[in-house]
Order: sequence, then structure tokens, then C-alpha cells
Amino acid sequence: MNNTKKSLIAILICYFSWGLFPIYFKLLKNIDAYEVLTMRVLCSFIFMFLVVAAAKNKNAIYTELSNLWKDKKGFLLLVLASFLITGNWLTYIIAVNTNHVLEASFGYYLNPIVTIILAVVFLKEKLTRTQTIACLCVGGSLLYLFISLGSLPWISIMLALTFGLYSLCKKKILLSPKASLFIETAIVSPIALMYISYLASNNAITFYKFGPTTLIYALLSGVVTAVPLMLFAKGATDIPLYILGILQYLPPTMQFFIGIFVYGEALSIQKLISFSIIWVAVAVFCYSAIISMKKQSLVSESLKK
Repeated sequence: MNNTKKSLIAILICYFSWGLFPIYFKLLKNIDAYEVLTMRVLCSFIFMFLVVAAAKNKNAIYTELSNLWKDKKGFLLLVLASFLITGNWLTYIIAVNTNHVLEASFGYYLNPIVTIILAVVFLKEKLTRTQTIACLCVGGSLLYLFISLGSLPWISIMLALTFGLYSLCKKKILLSPKASLFIETAIVSPIALMYISYLASNNAITFYKFGPTTLIYALLSGVVTAVPLMLFAKGATDIPLYILGILQYLPPTMQFFIGIFVYGEALSIQKLISFSIIWVAVAVFCYSAIISMKKQSLVSESLKK
């Protein structure tokens, strides 16, 4: 099996895992969202510590970590990235456990378009015509929801913004996936440890009170979080960007159907219209990615000649 096929399998496993996240975190619905987040952070850190310690290239990872202290700007960006991804995790846990899976899927549909907008604002990148249409569709969708429902889907916006800004920070940080994820969880782990200590001092820890099954699910939350991220990092390097861009809509699509058919969340006509507008934006975005890749291929072929 060649590297491209291995990478495609890794990406598909990653995206299917993310698509099934609502089912997993629904298993922890009896536990307070902040406590679930605390367990997720601490268990992710412990898991990544073991992964780094067992890695064949651990000396190279240790070198990356030691060099990080010399780059103050890079370290501050990593701190910001850590808090952004933690905020994203918390928002998602709250969304799933308060029966807002559809809003969560809406947020991840928004994410690629939000990332483009952030790149324009912060990296001074220029929009293509098709990307402009996609961004206008997103704006129209949010405006329609605001007018029809009288409020904005804050869960969706928070998920899209936190992950978009997280991606923006990561674009500026030159670290291997293992080193980056290890440091990200290490940065927020002391806060998580203080919070769990506070709960313990007030006899308010609950994750072990709902039976051994719930306890196992809570402890495995670190593995469930870290493994897909490492699979993504492994697979993304050998797959054409347009395929990656199209496949990224698999998780929110799975979550959309899980929200409706597994958990019976109501899909009002307003939400259906809003989703329809977003699906138009998705189609435009995918078209833009395919056209861009074809142009790059033509340029590469002409240079070879």
C-alpha cells in the first residue's frame, strides 16, 4: 500500500471519528461540561506525554520543545492556540449535552469559510470570485437566522471562530504535530488540575459516580481527542488539497444526520433554509478548491516542459 492510500485511510478514520463525536460525548451528558473538559485536557496531556516518551523520534521532539522557549512570539501564539482549542472543546461539549448537535454541525460547515475570511483579514490574502460568493452565502445565512429567529446561533459562531483562529495561530507555528499537541495540552493542564482540585476540595467531582462505564469513557476522552488529530496530521501531507477540502465536510454532515435521526433534534424551516444556503456555500467552496488545484497542476506541468 502506497503512502497516498495510507494517508487517505488515516484521513477517513479521522473524519469518521470526528463525525461520531456527538455520540461519544453524549455518553458523558450526566457530567458537568466543565468537568468533562477538565478530564479531556488532563487525559489528552497524559496520553501525549506517553506518545512522546515512546516515539522513535523523541529526541527530535525534545529539541523542538527546547527551541520553542527561544521563540517568544511562537510560544505566545501556542499559548493562544491552546486556549482557543480548549474553548472550542468546551463549546462543543456544551452543544452536544444540551441537544444542540445541529448547531454544532452548522458551526463546522461555517469553519472553512470563516478561515478564509480570517486569512483575508490577518494574512492579507485575496479572495477569488467563487470564495467571495461563498462568504456572501455565509453572511446571508447568518443574517437570515438573525432576522427569522431573533438571535444568532452563538454555538455555531463560537465553534467556527475558535477553530478558525486556532488554525490561523497554527499556521504561524512550526512544530511537528506530536510536539504541538503535547505543548498545547501541557499549557492548559495546570488550570485543569487546579479546577479538579477545587472540585475535590468541595466534594463536587462526579465523573466516577455514574458507574465504571462512564468513568472509562471519561478517561478515554484524551485518546479520543488526540488520536484523530495525529491521524489528520499524518494523512494531510500526502493528499491533494482539494480532496482534503471536500472530505472536511464529512464530519458536520454525519453530525447533522446524527442530530436529526439519532437524537431527534427539530429541524425548523428557518434552520433548513439556513442550512441550504450554507450547502450552496459549501458547493461553491469545493468548486473553488477543485479549480484552484487544476490550475496549479497546469502550471506545474508547463514548468516541467
